[in-house]
Amino acid sequence: MDIGGLLKRTAKLLSKIVSLLPESFVRMLAESFGLLLWLFWVKERLRLKREIDRIYFRMRQKPPMPVDLIVKRTFIHFAYVFFDFLRIPAYSFNDFKSKFSIEGLKEILDEHVNNGKGLIFVLPHIGNWELLGAFLAHGGYPLNSFYMAQKEDLIGELIEYFRSFTKIRLHDRDRGLAGAYRALLKGGFLAMIADQDGSDAGVYMDFLGHWVSVPPGPANWSIKAKVPIYLIYSLRKPGTFTYEGKIFKLDYEDLEGLSHQEAVIKVTQIMAQKMERIILEYPDNYLWFYDRFKPRHEAKIAKYRQERGQMTEGVPQYGL
Repeated sequence: MDIGGLLKRTAKLLSKIVSLLPESFVRMLAESFGLLLWLFWVKERLRLKREIDRIYFRMRQKPPMPVDLIVKRTFIHFAYVFFDFLRIPAYSFNDFKSKFSIEGLKEILDEHVNNGKGLIFVLPHIGNWELLGAFLAHGGYPLNSFYMAQKEDLIGELIEYFRSFTKIRLHDRDRGLAGAYRALLKGGFLAMIADQDGSDAGVYMDFLGHWVSVPPGPANWSIKAKVPIYLIYSLRKPGTFTYEGKIFKLDYEDLEGLSHQEAVIKVTQIMAQKMERIILEYPDNYLWFYDRFKPRHEAKIAKYRQERGQMTEGVPQYGL
């Protein structure tokens, strides 16, 4: 029996069913599904509680609400995101448009389109980044982004199937860099998820109280292509499938006299610090399910420190 094929057909059928149901009923399903996951997925619930509590302790900040409540609301939020993701194939631009309210967005985008100058969006895993990108692309704006090619990965194949309805021009993260860069130089918009692991070539720095690798791509491409970076994100309005978005330009004009490496570190720090503040303020909308802080590069970091003795926490380092 082709289990993978059966699951894909089931997911697509579920997508069609959810798309036909009244939104009020889908909201009830999402709320119930999130509560059930929170109630029965005890191991993950406890892991999230430990991680969130540790982050606020390390950042010397008081959580905006009790940690137990953050965890519960996180489960519910991403149940809403999951059901909204299932409904992407049925959405039109007007559907996307009714979901997002972002003050000043149209003026910024139209200015760049009229000037023929590209821009970079950076997004943390907060709110609903998938639908936010679809909203921009369905609005007729030249939005590009990256994907990681999935090899015999059922979940990855399903995600790519639903993303195919977003109208975002997707580039392979390993082989499509040249095409994405050309699109940026020609006035296209490039969206990058900026809070995931930056690999060995990232900027090693403090992020949410942990020493991790942050993606250098936004800073690198902004400096080389001479285009600005805008941080954009959405926050779900409780009990709804609608979102209030925010957008603002990162201020890093004073790079004169810095080497390219120093400039990348500076811009990446500014970006990461802005994302930190957003995540700490709205933790119940953040994707804590992705274990951002599990050990990934410890062996190489240890070797680097042994050989050069230059990488210490609190002092950013670009790549290994």
